[in-house]
Amino acid sequence: MTRGAHMEYVLGIDQGGSKTHAVVADLEGRILGMGKSYGACHSSSSLEYALKAILEAFEDALGSCQLSLEDVTTVVGGLTGIDWDYEVALLESGIQKYFPKAQIKVVNDSIIAMRAATREKRCGILCAGSGLNCAVQSGDACFAYGFYIPDEYQGGWSLGKMAVQAVFDSHMGLLPETALTQRLLTHFQAETVDELLFMRVKGKITSDDYLKLPMIIEEEACGGDEVAAGIWKNYGKVIAGYLTARARKMGICGEKMDIVLSGSIFKCKFQEFQAKVKEEILRVIPGANVIEAVFEPVMGAVVMGLQIVYGEIPEEIYKNMEETSNKFPIRRLTCNIGKH
Repeated sequence: MTRGAHMEYVLGIDQGGSKTHAVVADLEGRILGMGKSYGACHSSSSLEYALKAILEAFEDALGSCQLSLEDVTTVVGGLTGIDWDYEVALLESGIQKYFPKAQIKVVNDSIIAMRAATREKRCGILCAGSGLNCAVQSGDACFAYGFYIPDEYQGGWSLGKMAVQAVFDSHMGLLPETALTQRLLTHFQAETVDELLFMRVKGKITSDDYLKLPMIIEEEACGGDEVAAGIWKNYGKVIAGYLTARARKMGICGEKMDIVLSGSIFKCKFQEFQAKVKEEILRVIPGANVIEAVFEPVMGAVVMGLQIVYGEIPEEIYKNMEETSNKFPIRRLTCNIGKH
């Protein structure tokens, strides 16, 4: 499709702490290239470092299909750590320097993950990985939780802390005996629970250490450990409550809406976790359609870019996206985008 004298292209970006992905598409929705770079977050690793990763991913994606930065007319970025308006302005300004004539839009990365799964205007997402975010949208109104979610429920990191505390609670008699005790003592090379407690008090258990523990909790829960199972089910109930609370406040609990479950935590093999999340959602929002994302989140950024161009994206554009996405590692499910 041409607009004026030149072909125009949309560029989508997904930046998280572990990776930065970029995808380029033409205005017909055909996926032409994909690029990647290192992970970053502007608020923790510096704005300059995050923008450098974005530029590398952009250049990788465009270079794979012999395009240049000048060919891009619309850029949408879903970036981790976007919680305040001033951060949006900073990052949009930073990206604009690479694309002086393009339209630039930056949103929290949970929003593009939601758009990778659903076309509906009434929807929500629970995005649980190393951290946790939740967003609910009704028409033009959208609320993303960000820092409203306390540290004790921030994804894999918080699950790891729960496991360590469960060992202490079991040792005190507040919880039953648990296989997590020996697993964590072995993991941290501690001889006793007191030694493990001393390590925590002295700050010798780091955030990276906590992020390695969800796999252990998963294994023990699948093996029938009551305490490990309880950690997963309680976590599922709590995080579902964020989504249902916002839907209730928006007055849409009685409506039909898509609810997206996204992120590595939802790949947990202890299926009672996902079941608890769905149970809690459906208890409050009976018309909820709980789904997984069809595409990786970066494709949600491309969708939002095409929405800037078209408003309502024509069905043929979605079809082209689906047909050409098979060439790249961006598809999670085999069904059509937004179709259930």
